[in-house]
Amino acid sequence: MPLFASAIVLSFAACERGEIEAGRPGYAEPPHEGGPDAPPETGVHFAEIAAAAGIDIEHENGAFGEKWMPETLGSGAAFLDYDVDGAPDLLLVNSDWWPGHEGSGQRPAQRLYRNLGDGSFEDRTTAAGLGLSLYGMGAAVADYDGDGDPDIYLTAVGPNRLLRNDGGVFSDVTAQLAVAGDPPDGPPAWSTAAAWVDANLDGRLDLFVCNYVRWTPATDLFTTIDGTTKSYATPQQYAGESCRLYRNEGGGAPFTDISEEAGVRNSEGKSLGVAVTDFNGDGWPDLAVANDTQRNFLYRNDGDGTFTDIAVRAGVAFDEAGRARAGMGIDVADLGGDGQWAIVIGNFAHEPLALFTRIGKDLFQDRAGAARLSRPTLVPLTFGVVFADFNLDGVPDIVAANGHIEPGINAVRREQTFAQRPQLFLG
Repeated sequence: MPLFASAIVLSFAACERGEIEAGRPGYAEPPHEGGPDAPPETGVHFAEIAAAAGIDIEHENGAFGEKWMPETLGSGAAFLDYDVDGAPDLLLVNSDWWPGHEGSGQRPAQRLYRNLGDGSFEDRTTAAGLGLSLYGMGAAVADYDGDGDPDIYLTAVGPNRLLRNDGGVFSDVTAQLAVAGDPPDGPPAWSTAAAWVDANLDGRLDLFVCNYVRWTPATDLFTTIDGTTKSYATPQQYAGESCRLYRNEGGGAPFTDISEEAGVRNSEGKSLGVAVTDFNGDGWPDLAVANDTQRNFLYRNDGDGTFTDIAVRAGVAFDEAGRARAGMGIDVADLGGDGQWAIVIGNFAHEPLALFTRIGKDLFQDRAGAARLSRPTLVPLTFGVVFADFNLDGVPDIVAANGHIEPGINAVRREQTFAQRPQLFLG
């Protein structure tokens, strides 16, 4: 099975409030760069073309000095052919100002860019009905109603939104379909990631939603990394919130929350990512969930739309020392094209990438070390991670999006910086 043996560090980095150029103080460098283990030239190169392509959004996290915890998470993005013209368009999720701390100018909103087919995009947000404001986190795209065009589910701090696509114009059907995501008790949910999945193979796409922790502005805690000034709070200080699974009843009827009966209700998790896979090849979709400072979940579909969490016995719940890591981004791929699935998870600083590779029935092994992923990913803090074949050799590669949550981290941890370079590992 191919391993991820060479790494390329991309040549740019961006943070929430500006940029730090490579080579300047405060920029995190991977441990091997410039040394004897520097990766060879591979012929894969990237160029930043956002401005030239007409992508002009600036993400807003609403920070006003109090360092509220949701400000640490950037928002997601999705490619979708919203107007069904054969060209992938781009949705960029945005967050918002905090109530009582509004900024000046136009209120932050989601942005939809239409692909013009010549390498450029035009902003179609307003025309498509997507100029809504919420403290957005992520997006899941699928044609849930089977009418031939992709719909959008947005996760957020507070109520989530389901936006139905009707010929390139979106309408909010969240209340109608009962998928806002708020728990029956406690504060509004902080949802992070979501995935559409036909859990019971009835031909209708169901909705799995990851939730994080029970946080509100009133419960934001004082935390400090320098002994004096406020820092961002961490998930260990808050109770987790269970993920949710909503069954699609079809015909425009409200979705049904089946989290309990489907076996996925578990407030132990503090979930930031989910990936859908059929890791055991039985034809039923399974779910891998990355949790922050808690063990990961691996929900095996029992063949009827209900699930059993086998993460502990499958070897994907903890690291090799039996410790829970701060899991964030997650993706799955068949590395060898032979059904031997792998799960990659991005973790916090000083916790390298996990590469859980299937070695037997319901059994995985973390092969990040053997794949030469551990050392170059030890220092960075990885939020997003994706499998893709970047060099078109037929083998999945890995890209990791890195960056710290604390702008002043370099003052107390010299090996850490706020802005960090993304990394690309070729399979």
